[in-house]
Amino acid sequence: MPPTPVRSLADELRSWDDEALVALLDQRPDLTVPPPADLGGLATTAVSRLSVQRAVDGLDARTLQVLEVMAVSPEPVSSGELSRRWGASVTAPLARLRGLGLVWGGARSLHLVRAARESLGAHPAGLGPPLAEALGRRSPQRLAEVMEDLGLPPSGDPDTALARLAEHLGTPATVTALLEKAPPNAASVLERLVWGPPVGQVPDADRPVRAGTAGSPVEWLLAHGLLAVADPGHVVLPREIGLALRGGKVHRRPEQTPPALEVKERRADQVDDTAGLAAAEAVRLTEELGSRWGSDPPPLLRAGGLSVRDLRRTATQLDVDEATAGLIVEIALAAGLIADDGEADPSWLPTADFDVWLTGSIGERWARLALAWWDTPRAAALIGTRGPKDGPVAALGPGVERPQARIVRQQVLTDLATETMRHPAHALTDPNGSGLVERMVWTAPRRASASVPELVRWALNEAAWLGITGMASLSSFGRALLDEAETAPGYGSGAEPGRRSQGVRAAAARLDETLPEPVDHVLLQADLTVVAPGRLPAATERELMLMADVESRGGASVFRFTGASVRRALDAGRTGEDLTRWLTEHSRTPVPQPLEYLISDSARRYGRLRVGVASAYLRADDEALLTEVLADRRAAGLRLRRLAPTVLAAGAPPETVLSALREMGLAPAAESPDGDLLIHAVPPRRARTGGAPVARRQPPPTATTTALQKAVQAMRAVDKNQRRPAVVGSEPPPMVPMDPAGAIAVLREAAATRRPLWIGYLEDAGRPVKQIIEPLAVEGGRIRALELSTGKVRGYSVHRVIAVAGTDDSGD
Repeated sequence: MPPTPVRSLADELRSWDDEALVALLDQRPDLTVPPPADLGGLATTAVSRLSVQRAVDGLDARTLQVLEVMAVSPEPVSSGELSRRWGASVTAPLARLRGLGLVWGGARSLHLVRAARESLGAHPAGLGPPLAEALGRRSPQRLAEVMEDLGLPPSGDPDTALARLAEHLGTPATVTALLEKAPPNAASVLERLVWGPPVGQVPDADRPVRAGTAGSPVEWLLAHGLLAVADPGHVVLPREIGLALRGGKVHRRPEQTPPALEVKERRADQVDDTAGLAAAEAVRLTEELGSRWGSDPPPLLRAGGLSVRDLRRTATQLDVDEATAGLIVEIALAAGLIADDGEADPSWLPTADFDVWLTGSIGERWARLALAWWDTPRAAALIGTRGPKDGPVAALGPGVERPQARIVRQQVLTDLATETMRHPAHALTDPNGSGLVERMVWTAPRRASASVPELVRWALNEAAWLGITGMASLSSFGRALLDEAETAPGYGSGAEPGRRSQGVRAAAARLDETLPEPVDHVLLQADLTVVAPGRLPAATERELMLMADVESRGGASVFRFTGASVRRALDAGRTGEDLTRWLTEHSRTPVPQPLEYLISDSARRYGRLRVGVASAYLRADDEALLTEVLADRRAAGLRLRRLAPTVLAAGAPPETVLSALREMGLAPAAESPDGDLLIHAVPPRRARTGGAPVARRQPPPTATTTALQKAVQAMRAVDKNQRRPAVVGSEPPPMVPMDPAGAIAVLREAAATRRPLWIGYLEDAGRPVKQIIEPLAVEGGRIRALELSTGKVRGYSVHRVIAVAGTDDSGD
């Protein structure tokens, strides 16, 4: 029996297997929102204008060129004719167009869906309208004049005249012969239009012209039909004329492969060393951000985001520029490490996930940051630029959203990964990534915009800062991470380290192996500085930063002790003996005498002056010290008065008094109502809103392969039911009540074999009904099935099924 001829896209889709249909839904996810009822509905959705527009916009240059060749070719067209017009084999791009549902039909009778042709605009591939359409704008008299000037027999019917003109002028030999007799410069006029745009500006273009009286090359071309009138001020080159002048090819050359990247050799170990140091520094800065914001959180702007002043203060605290500070806070937000605390006066605080993140190794912490950056639709480089309302874009605010940034970022790294798979030691020669921009344009030319070069540069700079790349080449751990990036869990939603995939763990371990071993000692110097000759363990560095201020960072970090830094450690509960003992244990050099004096003097003075609650009071054993405070003009705002030789009362709260006395160079301590010394080790604050960043919009969820397979099965079942004889009018057989376990077994077998069944079912009101269904899936106590009486897919609860029986219908 001969196969059924394919007459439409719906017929084509019905001939596909389930795997091809699942691939179509995966490549065009908009087709499943909402899911079509059957394959006919799928075909209808697949040819809708908006859906086709999305599919065409995602085509690469090669496939788009073949689509343009089809759009300018008469239908139906063969694949051989398409190859001739394109200049290369169309097998691969044509298969992609078929897989997207944009082309249907046999190899000798291919058809392009109408919406795809319309999506290419009026001049696909820079070609003008067909001759019949272009010349059809002339009056019958003007058409007769053209035929006379061309030496064609007259025709009283305008349609016949157009057909003869199109047939005659559509022959390349005719065009060549006419141009050999054309006046000088006529060919140069056509050359300006041949590769597009095919429209040229000509004053009074629709004026009457004849070959014998033509006063210019344009008038001669119009008289012979080689140019047509588009409107009173423009002429257009007809499509067939343009193709003839192009030598029968639609494009100058077929774009078969993406542009090559210009690369140079790099040593893999140098790339990893450079990237590893950058990755460790990114982790350290993020840790310091969370530590500082946990004790001194910046407020949330009323419109959302972080103020310019707070961003500048954060940059100063982290010793980075404002652009880098913006990148740090944005990645921390994407990774779920900071969030809006949700209070009435909201602030930016670390989340509980930040504490979990701190327990991981540098590699594990880096992996979370890198994957969050890979997936975020936010572009940190926009911070500080002018937004749509002419105000500066705030960090952590809604103005940083740029979905295209994620698309470009992922494409850039994918291209780098592809290049380094072939040549692991190759690096880009152009730091701005001009070759990557060309590849980006080739990958999706219709989505390319003027901002692509800027987005590519941002992606390269941020990848280098994160340590995914080093020396303009992908690091080994960066490559390992990207292998898993598309399937790794979303780190912005607080995924736990234990749930990371094996590839992510391997990338983290590779980074940890690349980094030099941390040093276990420091070097104290007589000028009150301490040198860390390498990377310190996290706990050691945190303790050192508690008692000393960072002075410089690099291969060796330098910290400086001051009275304020030592007092900070004393406020956190350390004693002078604790500080001296810790330094002795961790320093390869003795504790210098100036540092011993600084620590002992600060510890001795610490707490000599006590501040408690009255509004506040000051107490000291040294009467002279209180007299000195009382006489100091800087204390005037505290409204002090003496209650006793060793006690002063203050008219300001204890926190204000403590701060003012410290600014005066004193070392006061707070005390409890019982007179005990209070240690002001302020516990770090955490956001109560969890790890999900409130300012981040996750990408739309993508249906899983299993879900797409179920959708295809449901559509096929409905389609099948519509084309087979109805069985719903038959009488139900005797139905024996069954227990749920037995019913589930029968239903699962029917779903596997696609066999219809009778079921006895209790409706919501407890009314028993008998229906014929075709089970599609049985899981989670629910049955998803096609109800044959209505042709609709619905769900049933297993516990409401009271009986199951077979039918005589085989389902064929």
